[in-house]
Amino acid sequence: MGPNEQETHHFPGRWWHAIDEHRIQCDLCPRYCHLSEGQRGFCFVRQNIGGEMVLTTYGRSSGFCIDPIEKKPLAHFLPGTPVLSFGTAGCN
Repeated sequence: MGPNEQETHHFPGRWWHAIDEHRIQCDLCPRYCHLSEGQRGFCFVRQNIGGEMVLTTYGRSSGFCIDPIEKKPLAHFLPGTPVLSFGTAGCN
C-alpha cells in the first residue's frame, strides 16, 4: 500500500433489513436510517455497501484514556483501580 492509499476496513453489520433492491434500513437506533448504496447513517458508522450494512469503524478506536473505575458503571468493582476506556467515532 502506497503512502496516499488508505486501507478500507469494513465489518458486517447487524440489525438492518433491505427495504427494496436499492435501499436498506438500519434498525439499531430510533432514527431508522434509510440508506442508498454508499450512503452512511446519521452516526457515520454504518454504511450501505453492495446492499448490505457494514461497520466502517470496527476495530478502529479513536480515543483511549485511563479513567478511575468509579467513573464507570463498575464503581463497586475493585474501587480505586484504573480502567482503560476506549471508543470509536459515532453516536451509538
